[in-house]
Amino acid sequence: MLGRVTTAKRGGIDAWPEDHEDLRRTAEVLGQLTRDTRDNDSGVSLELLVEQAVRLLPAADWASVTTLRRGHFQTVASSAPTAIGVDLLQYENGSGPCVDAVLEDGIFLTGDVAAEPRWRPFGQQANERFGVNSMLALRLHLLDDTDTIAGLNLFSTKADAFTEADVDRARLLATHCALLVTATQAQQRSERLVADLQSNRQIGIAVGVLMAHRGLTREQAFDVLRYVTQNSDRNLEDVAAEVAETGQPPT
Repeated sequence: MLGRVTTAKRGGIDAWPEDHEDLRRTAEVLGQLTRDTRDNDSGVSLELLVEQAVRLLPAADWASVTTLRRGHFQTVASSAPTAIGVDLLQYENGSGPCVDAVLEDGIFLTGDVAAEPRWRPFGQQANERFGVNSMLALRLHLLDDTDTIAGLNLFSTKADAFTEADVDRARLLATHCALLVTATQAQQRSERLVADLQSNRQIGIAVGVLMAHRGLTREQAFDVLRYVTQNSDRNLEDVAAEVAETGQPPT
C-alpha cells in the first residue's frame, strides 16, 4: 500500500477506462523491465526502469529515483539531466513532491507546481528553470531494514498532465522500482564487504611480513604500518597492499 494520493489544487483526476490496448502496452513494458532485471545488474536495470517509466506514462517528460540515507538526499537514477536538476532544487529547498513522498510515505500529485503554496519557492524555480508544471511522486517500500528511504518521481511540462490512470501505472512501476532499489542496496553492501575483507587480508599479510623480517610482535608490526601511513600521502590499505605484493617492509 503506497498511501493516499495528495493533490495540489490543479491536480485533476480522471477515471481509468477499460482500454485493452493500454493494458497490453503496460504488460509489455513491465515484462521488458523483468527481462532487463534478469539480463543486467540492478544499477543498470534501475536506469532502464526510469526510461521505461516515461514510455509507460506518455504524459511524463522525465523520471528519476531518489534515496534518502543518513539525512542525505541523492538521485540514483534518472531518464535525463533535467530530472536531476529538478531533484537538486527540491533537496536544496528541503521541500517538493519528491521530498514529501519520501518523508511522509505517500503519493503526491500536482498539476501546477508553481502555484502550490507549500512547495514555494521550489515550485516557482522548477517552473522557471525547467518548465515543469506537473509532478507525481511516490514513496517506495523497500524489502530490507536498511536506513535507506526511496521515492519514484515523474515530471511533465504540461499542466494537469497526470491522471488517475497514470497514478495507477506509477504504482505498478513503484513495485518494480522498490525491488530494484533493494537489490542495488544489497549489491553495494556486498561489494563493500568484499572490499573490506580484501583490505583486511592484505593488512594481515603485511603484518606477517613485518613480523618475519623485523622480528616484531603483531602489535609492533601494525604500528609500523600505521606510522608509514601517517608520514606519507598513502592510506593504510595502499601501504599494506605494497608490502603484501612485494614481500618487503615499506619504504
